[in-house]
Amino acid sequence: MSRNIARLSLLVLACLVGLEYAGAQEAPDAWYVRQTKPKNIASPRLFPGVGTIELPKKDWQLGPGHSGTVFSIVEKNRQSEGGALITLEFMRLPIPLARDALAGAGKLELEEVQAGELSATQFTSEEKKGEVGPFFLIQYTRPGLSGGTDHVVQYSMPVDTMMYRLVCVAPTAVLDNYRPIFAHVAASFKPVKPAGS
Repeated sequence: MSRNIARLSLLVLACLVGLEYAGAQEAPDAWYVRQTKPKNIASPRLFPGVGTIELPKKDWQLGPGHSGTVFSIVEKNRQSEGGALITLEFMRLPIPLARDALAGAGKLELEEVQAGELSATQFTSEEKKGEVGPFFLIQYTRPGLSGGTDHVVQYSMPVDTMMYRLVCVAPTAVLDNYRPIFAHVAASFKPVKPAGS
């Protein structure tokens, strides 16, 4: 009898562990996930005072930043199609964002993008959770240089008293080719820890 109770207890425990494990697995976010074996991604690059990030390497040209821009990297060989661009911008915040202020900050981020992109359409915004903490994913389309449309993906990441904005742009017609690159670059960003943290 006690042997049957022990077996039943082990079976129940195994089922509970299995259910917990199955429930914990989620499908990866297509816009924020590192590639398991990236083929065209360089080793993490350090930007002093900002952090590290992994960027595409072959056929991409890195350019220095200025003022509120850390860097820009543009694809070299697709100028006729418009190519793609990734840039990292930053803005100082007067104080760190409190958890209860995040929703308001997300709305302000979207409104700021909308005010600066008057010809853009199809705006979406959502709060997500990432390695750096909560961030806002803003997406929209706008007229592209090649005559088609570009899709813009902006990752707005508040970190202590900084708002980092990783802006990724690609022609809408070939967006699926760039999604894994943008997602990897965003998920690889590791900002420096603020002093005293």
